[in-house]
Amino acid sequence: METRIVRPEMSGASACCLNAPAHVDTMISVKVPLVPGQGVDFPYLSTIVALLTCPLNRMGPVTSDHRRITGNPAIALLGVVLAFLSFSSLAFAQTLSENITLSGEIRVRGEADNRTSGTDPDAATLLRTRISLFATPSSKVSAFIQISDSRIFGEELNTLTDASADRLDLHQAYLAWKPWSDVTLRIGRQELAFADQRLVGTVNWANVTRAFDGLKATVDRGSWTLDAFAMVLTENDATLATGLNPRQNEGEDTDRTFFGTWFKRGPVELFALADRNASTAAFDNIDRYTLGAQGVHTLGSLSIKGMAAAQLGRQTPTAAARQDIAAYMLTGNVSYALQGELRPTLAVQADYLSGDKSPLDDTHSTFNTLYATNHAFYGYMDLFLAPSSQTGFLGLFDTMLRASVRPGPWTVRSDLHRFQLGRKAPSGERNIGVELDVTAGRVLAPGLTLLGGFGVFEPNSGAAAAGLGDDNLQWAFLQAMVRF
Repeated sequence: METRIVRPEMSGASACCLNAPAHVDTMISVKVPLVPGQGVDFPYLSTIVALLTCPLNRMGPVTSDHRRITGNPAIALLGVVLAFLSFSSLAFAQTLSENITLSGEIRVRGEADNRTSGTDPDAATLLRTRISLFATPSSKVSAFIQISDSRIFGEELNTLTDASADRLDLHQAYLAWKPWSDVTLRIGRQELAFADQRLVGTVNWANVTRAFDGLKATVDRGSWTLDAFAMVLTENDATLATGLNPRQNEGEDTDRTFFGTWFKRGPVELFALADRNASTAAFDNIDRYTLGAQGVHTLGSLSIKGMAAAQLGRQTPTAAARQDIAAYMLTGNVSYALQGELRPTLAVQADYLSGDKSPLDDTHSTFNTLYATNHAFYGYMDLFLAPSSQTGFLGLFDTMLRASVRPGPWTVRSDLHRFQLGRKAPSGERNIGVELDVTAGRVLAPGLTLLGGFGVFEPNSGAAAAGLGDDNLQWAFLQAMVRF
């Protein structure tokens, strides 16, 4: 650590301080070695000194250069702090540089929206800002903190008076411990994402993304991996600002919880998920259990992927007796990478979510996609973010054709979806409509990416049963993101 005393021209707070004596133009410059062998100069300590000493200036002038530095109590206190830094900065900087990593993200997306039938188009700009800190106090212990702010341009009517930061949140905060080399325990608020996120995902496309509160244990043996987790989604116990209310315990059985296991060995994945004490607008006391498997097989440039899942359990409709759950999901994807300068890829995909013509009878047969990233599978226009309820519980059958090319630094992709109800509507109709999505993206500079696209939807005779009108719908976006 290096300390220098210089006498620059008085400026800033020094010049503005009333009755400032001659000694306030003394600047203390401190170089602290945040990284071994380097340093950061802090020349503006003169401003701090001036602010600290202004109230004491009226006590009378000082005459010696020595007293200009040491005679004032505020300067003496600052000297003690600087002396402490001289002994501690090297050790602190070493820890900061080797064990703590700071990262962040700023994402801006403008959207032109004409996805609501019978209304005029609209437009809005979304902003998401994130700051993340990852620390490794030791080889077996780590911690992660992520603060996220999500907002829409103009939603605060007056930024001078509205400083509430309505969507500033602790997105993730967890600690991790490795008691053994192949076992990791992670507890706290954290993201969960398994396989291709058809059942559990983060929904990173959204301006506010998903995280869970709880514990996850991971066993990684190299050839296979097992994740087991237990999350609390709704705490129904009586709470105070300081914690639980000891006089109003509600009982843990009323809390909404989500737990399960996910096993992966090579191209095969097996899972068992439990969603307990869930509720929706139409159902209460939902105890839903999802079992299934996913597999991937590659033959040269050909890739085949499929998933099958079954749902069992019990739930209570808001206007009927308690019923059983018996539903299923089947998905398949075949893609082929062609040779050529544009590196084209062709793919066909099908997703079937079972439905129910009589959702309030003894057995409910509509499949629920749980906590999936549905944006990635059922059209970028997000007309089916909640396919079970948005199809009137009739289910969804989506077939998609995809083509992509990569000219130079760009990646261009088009998806053509044909949406059908899983079961025929009471009117006999089944065809919902067709959606075309086109996107293009590239890296503009290191750390900066650009992505844009548009979507169009043409309804068919079954659109009304899915809550959609008779109008053609359009949507477009342009997004820039910086990560550091």
